[in-house]
Amino acid sequence: MRQPVQRDRLDRFARDPRAWRDSARINHAAAIELFQSKNNIVTCIPAATLAHLTLEMFLKAALIVEGMTVFDPKFVDRLDLTLGLARQDCVWGHSLVDHAKRLAERRPEFDLNDTTKIPFHFPHKGPMTLEAGFAVFDPFFFELRYPGELTELDGVGPGDVLMFQSLVDAIEPFLKSVP
Repeated sequence: MRQPVQRDRLDRFARDPRAWRDSARINHAAAIELFQSKNNIVTCIPAATLAHLTLEMFLKAALIVEGMTVFDPKFVDRLDLTLGLARQDCVWGHSLVDHAKRLAERRPEFDLNDTTKIPFHFPHKGPMTLEAGFAVFDPFFFELRYPGELTELDGVGPGDVLMFQSLVDAIEPFLKSVP
């Protein structure tokens, strides 16, 4: 006898930009605190990891506002068809650059080539585009979360808080409609 197909459900927060934005705000505050602590030479690594998480959550919140759903697209065929979710409507993964590009596709005013938003600070070269700023933070997730050889990361320091805040400031206008 054939077993019925078990249908997956969406997480209750998969389409809730407010929950993603509010969680991002909490992580943002924690990252800023760590970047600016008296012992920031030690706390920069956890600050950078939280900064990546913050940016990822803000970008996902903005993409939810644009009609996307936080769900792994390879499992869309397991969902109830009445949800009407297509693979291209899913946002998944941890790549800030990929998420930023998807937001820019939907909101052309989110110009990833803009060089006016990120202030220059050593050791990063300027002027820096928004896309390059997101690229600086991508290795913070992949290389700083666990001990391992650093292959993409150039370094992290207290000055990265300036770029981090600039990237947050660039995303926030796309969350104005969230109550």
